[in-house]
Amino acid sequence: MPKRFYVLASFSVVTCANSWLWITFSPIEEGLEGLWGVSAEAINQLSTVFMISYIFLGFGGLYILEQVGLRRGLLYGAGLTCLGSAVRLAGGTHPSAWGFGVSYAGSLIASLGQLFTLAVPPLLATSWFPASERSLASNVGVVANQCGTALGLGVTGILVDEANVKDDLWRYFLLQTAVTVIGLTMVWVVVEDFPEVAPSKAARVKSGSGGGEEEKWGREGGGRGREESERGEGEGEREVGKGGFWVYIETVKHLLLKRDVRLLAIAYGLSTGTFYSVATFLSQLLDSWEASESSTVGLFVVLIGLLGSLTGGYWLDRSREYQHVTRSFYVFATLAMAFWAFVLATKANNRALVYLTASLAGFTLTANIGTGFEFVVELTFPVSESTTAGLLNVSAQAFGCVSIWVGEALLDALGVDALNIMMLLLIGTATLLVCFGVDNEEYLREKEESRGSVIGGSLLRRSGTIEREGLI
Repeated sequence: MPKRFYVLASFSVVTCANSWLWITFSPIEEGLEGLWGVSAEAINQLSTVFMISYIFLGFGGLYILEQVGLRRGLLYGAGLTCLGSAVRLAGGTHPSAWGFGVSYAGSLIASLGQLFTLAVPPLLATSWFPASERSLASNVGVVANQCGTALGLGVTGILVDEANVKDDLWRYFLLQTAVTVIGLTMVWVVVEDFPEVAPSKAARVKSGSGGGEEEKWGREGGGRGREESERGEGEGEREVGKGGFWVYIETVKHLLLKRDVRLLAIAYGLSTGTFYSVATFLSQLLDSWEASESSTVGLFVVLIGLLGSLTGGYWLDRSREYQHVTRSFYVFATLAMAFWAFVLATKANNRALVYLTASLAGFTLTANIGTGFEFVVELTFPVSESTTAGLLNVSAQAFGCVSIWVGEALLDALGVDALNIMMLLLIGTATLLVCFGVDNEEYLREKEESRGSVIGGSLLRRSGTIEREGLI
């Protein structure tokens, strides 16, 4: 099997584990209240700390990732995730507020790990995968993160009995720590910054080599190979390399000044805020259902969402119509949420209908994550993929927090219908921004791929040999 798949698998284990740590406590909230003697709001902070830390520290983590490269960045992310899990294992099951404090400390450490993983999918895809597989590979990275969410929602309640929460939780923490150790080991053994042979013209340009086709671009077995460079053609875009923190800040400011990038980031945040609201308030939205039933619906939303991400990646790889695909999924997401609001407003008791509407919402809202990553990379190339994806992630975490806080207030004051209207307005506004605000089909990465075709000759003819040798 080509090495690029092992690299993707190593990243997938790490990001899955981090997402699993994030959602661990949600399904067993009542048992933890009794174990630690704290309120439900306090337990919710074990999850929201992941969002808040990314909002305030996201750009700092992305700057470090840009400076140290893919390998070291993933080592930082995997190491912090592993350390956070180990801290929770060490004292998180103590039956007092002390146990809660230790669990919070471990969750905070693990939340720092996501600073080096959430924005990696498009960076890894561009660095390691050929253009024909790039969008699908990026979406697989997104799917891996969602698998952690599905794992937390689907497994936690099974493995941790609220009647025996202390002992079961310790074994559960041990299992999580074992998985994080496996992820850290895989990254240490497998991951390099770049393969020895550029998988695409865009990857060669990003590396700064631009040399002949026989030139190795990953220095000495996968070194960083990125020199600070300026694009030709008078565009003034700068690839952030070793230029320092203020150069990086200027790059982020430059991105925010681009109307299409700014509007896409807002739309992405609104869409993700809608998804977070569905996942957070599902039990309240289905208040007449048993807790186990509403949890099953939540798991169904996430699992069908995985299929949505893979579908979006496949569609992008085959069509290369980034704007069209993104708009389509946003429109479908709005229709799905309108259908969801209608079903709940009419008090439909048909279980199959609720599962159908939840599946449609999960499919489209999750697909928006991967397609958004790829679209923004096309609009900002050759700026680092981790920087542009990180910009979307910061927006997502900010809007996610606000939507949850506002949703709680609406639910308490006005009820379920008001919450559904809020979610419909969020995704509807995002769709309007994408369909009527973002209008740019100048795909800079695709343009670079089609120009000059440095890899269009003998390098592509050697692709079979490259695959057999496991270089990419």
